[in-house]
Amino acid sequence: MNTERFFEGPGSSNMTTYIWEIAIVLLVAFVLGYLLRYLLNDSFKSRIANLESELNRLSSEGLTSSEVDATAEFNALQERIKEQATEIEKLSQKLAGSNIEKISLEKQLAGLTPDLVNTALSTTSNTVNIEPASTKEVVKDNLKKIEGIGPKIEELLNNDGVYSFQDLISASVSRIRGILIAAGPNYAVHDPSTWAEQARLAHEGLWDDLSDMQEQLKGGKRK
Repeated sequence: MNTERFFEGPGSSNMTTYIWEIAIVLLVAFVLGYLLRYLLNDSFKSRIANLESELNRLSSEGLTSSEVDATAEFNALQERIKEQATEIEKLSQKLAGSNIEKISLEKQLAGLTPDLVNTALSTTSNTVNIEPASTKEVVKDNLKKIEGIGPKIEELLNNDGVYSFQDLISASVSRIRGILIAAGPNYAVHDPSTWAEQARLAHEGLWDDLSDMQEQLKGGKRK
């Protein structure tokens, strides 16, 4: 009996050949596993590195840049708002000055009494043949019948040359508002926008229409 045979019978390999075959199979399996693990690890590492690089880029360039741009834009808008507020304040002051000047001119015009007119006409009578204007009696109405006008406001209007309903009709709203503003904040809050309309009804004697209108008013303003 041959002891170098691992299995008896025809075609049987000896022990040495069998061991080498097993060793080669294991070695090939080991090499393939190592290569596969190396390739997979390298692929995963490359993908992780790419993701980290993209994340860093977005953090350093994208998000931070957007935040910086937004902050700069917000600051610019704040500056523009301040500049526009300053410009509005300047325009308001100029408008107030213009209203005061207009009120002053209207007062000067209203202060030209018939006597002054006659004096002016008499000084030019040597060169121009003009008849002196007739003196007219000042008509005074009860302005307190107008919704929104009380005794104090009536006194303010009289002091400014507004005595009758017709005077109130002829006076502009800006002039009346200027009188109230000049009298102080307690009077500046009143709204004279409907006074001329009420005065027209009173001047024409339409008291029922005036009463109906005043039912729709509160403090001289429409409800």
